[in-house]
This record gives sequence, structure tokens and C-alpha cells, in this order.
Amino acid sequence: MNDSPLAALLALAAALLEAGAEPYRVEEAVERAGRGFNCGDIQVFVTPPGLFVSIEGPAGHETGVRRVRNRATDLGRLSSLNSVARAAERGDLSPRECLQAVTGMRELKPPYGLGTDLLAGAVASSAYAWFIGASHLEAGLAALGGAFTVVMRRRPSGQFAGRFFMLAVSGFVVGLIGVAGSVLWRQSAADIIAGGVVVLVPGLALTGVLRDLLAGDFLSAAAGGLEVLTVAGALAAGAALAVATGIALGWT
Repeated sequence: MNDSPLAALLALAAALLEAGAEPYRVEEAVERAGRGFNCGDIQVFVTPPGLFVSIEGPAGHETGVRRVRNRATDLGRLSSLNSVARAAERGDLSPRECLQAVTGMRELKPPYGLGTDLLAGAVASSAYAWFIGASHLEAGLAALGGAFTVVMRRRPSGQFAGRFFMLAVSGFVVGLIGVAGSVLWRQSAADIIAGGVVVLVPGLALTGVLRDLLAGDFLSAAAGGLEVLTVAGALAAGAALAVATGIALGWT
């Protein structure tokens, strides 16, 4: 196990970014942990695709780069990682112990099973559909779409191209459910689709982009903004293709 403070800080920063932390929060956490490791001149630069950390440590000036390819929102893991950062800041953890803690968290299984995730996705989708004025049947169909998007979201996607395909397929299936509701029961396809895809809408990521923009972190904001637009575009493209298919076949 590496005793270098830089290795521990890089692992902590990458884990925070993968768990959905905003770039500025990652920078703050790494700086706090670095002070606990008695590092001098801590410089941290974080963007959604990757990060740079530079410190003055026992071995002199060190710089490390870490590429981050997979990102998701895991509030439970974020809380645990922030606790690790605070413990390191207090001096309760050595670099080796910090690295071990972060590595151990990477190996943890999701806290909730598929059944719980399906229920949460269905409830969230139906609740949003009701919020925008959907009928009970429309909300039920939106819940069906939300459950499907949860199943797709749990599938490992690897590179962003895999995630883009997952989002497009999710939008397409939810769009088909909306078209079916419109054809069979004269329900609003728009309300069904809006409720079905809300689980995948990158609202939290957009909030982080706006914060980075206001803080003057234009590179991070640009990278995050492009990702948000791509995610939204994939969902919209899939849903639009489903609606266009329904129109071409004379269903609507």
C-alpha cells in the first residue's frame, strides 16, 4: 500500500468525483485532507473528466493526474468520503489509512437492491407526473417508464458512449410507453414521457454547472455543461424517435 500523501489525495479526489461531488467540493475536501497530511503548497484543479493534484510532501514537489471516466450520484458514499476527508484533516488518518478507506469504499455494493430502486423510480416518476397535472393512468404509465429507466441506469456503462446509448434507449422505451398510452387510452403522451424520464434528467449536474459558472470556473462549467446537454439530448432523441415511429406507422 502506497504511503504517499499524493496517492491518498488522488484516490480521495477521484472517488468524490465518481460519487457525484461538484468539482469545487472535491477541491475543498482534498485541500483539507492535504493540510492534515502536513502537505505544503496544495494545488488542486478538478474538472468533470479528470483532476490534477500538486503538493509539497516529504519527497519534495509531487504532481499527479487522475482520469475519471464514470460518474454517478451516490449520496451515501459522498457522506462517507467527506467523513474520511474530515478525519484526515484532524490528523486521525495517515495517508495509508486514508487510501485504504477510499479503496474499501470502492468495493462496497450498492446499499439498496433492485426492488427498492424500482419502487423509488416508479414513485418518483408517478409523483412528478401528478405534479404536472397527469391523470392516474398517465401517472401509472409514467411509473412503468421510471422503473425501466432505473433498470437501465443500474447497468454498468463503462465509457460515456455506453451511457449515451443507455440514455437513448431509455428515452425511446419511455416514448413508446407514452405513444401506447395515447393510442390505447387517449392519454397525454407528453405527461407520460416527462414523468418517465425525470429520474435520468441531470438536474443536480446542471446546478453544479451554474455554480461553477458563477464562481468563474469556466473550464469546469463548460465540460459539465456539455455533459448535461449530451445527457438531455440523448433522452430527448430517444423519446422523439419513439414518437416519430408512432406517427410514421399511423398510431398517432
